[in-house]
Amino acid sequence: MSAQCTGWIHELRGQTMMFTGKTRVDGEWVVREECFSRVQTLGADYQNSFSRKVTLVVHGELTGNVKDADRALSGKLLKVIESRCEGRHIHVVDNAGYSDLLFGAPARCRDLKVQGEYVTVMPEIGEGFLGGPFDRLRLRTRGIDRLEAGVLGRGTPRHDKLLSRLVERVAGRRALDVRAPARRGPQFDLGWVSERTAYGAWVAAPEQSGNEGTRRLAEAVEYVGKSARPAARHGQVQRVVVLEDAVDLSSGLRETARTSGLLIGKVKDVPL
Repeated sequence: MSAQCTGWIHELRGQTMMFTGKTRVDGEWVVREECFSRVQTLGADYQNSFSRKVTLVVHGELTGNVKDADRALSGKLLKVIESRCEGRHIHVVDNAGYSDLLFGAPARCRDLKVQGEYVTVMPEIGEGFLGGPFDRLRLRTRGIDRLEAGVLGRGTPRHDKLLSRLVERVAGRRALDVRAPARRGPQFDLGWVSERTAYGAWVAAPEQSGNEGTRRLAEAVEYVGKSARPAARHGQVQRVVVLEDAVDLSSGLRETARTSGLLIGKVKDVPL
């Protein structure tokens, strides 16, 4: 028996919540009373026991297989599965998803599956690297520091034009799951999932003048290479640097990218 969901939950307001297991916010354990206080501040309600009013369950430290269906922890997840199978959907998020919702970011509603005496919280490819659905407006309004502006060209018309071309190519493939970066992960421009690999692409379109062009592009590749290396909790992660068509992909740029574990190329070269 399984209960699948491919959707997202975007805010806590209006939800009636129930918690299972130990709850952490960005890795820090939070006592249950504090959890209740936080969700009420954001317009949600909570219950200690399962009922038809519950719309969202935070499963806490129950990732992987939850053994013994008679225990309260896994019993609550079984109730969720039963409700979903009856046509009444209940959202389920983990600690990371709950943390994202507290800070205004969307969270993936998790799939659950019963296998014998286990309730399995199904993993997602790119967890901790990929965030919610790609949102161009959110991308445009995010803070851009001077280093990103100088090295990558973020916030400039050239960068915006190249990013638009990348979005058009990736989003045009209906089979791809187009995503934003995780709230606490490396801040790439556009992410997607293809087969079992999560891709994160940085568009590099720095202002170029004479012989400075090659140096600036090398700086851009090094900047991405030094970005936090993601620890893939499920599936593979691949970082990509996307350059303008007119750029000469020198052997030096390719070698810098290779040693940093990056793919580098033009929009037409991105792996889909």
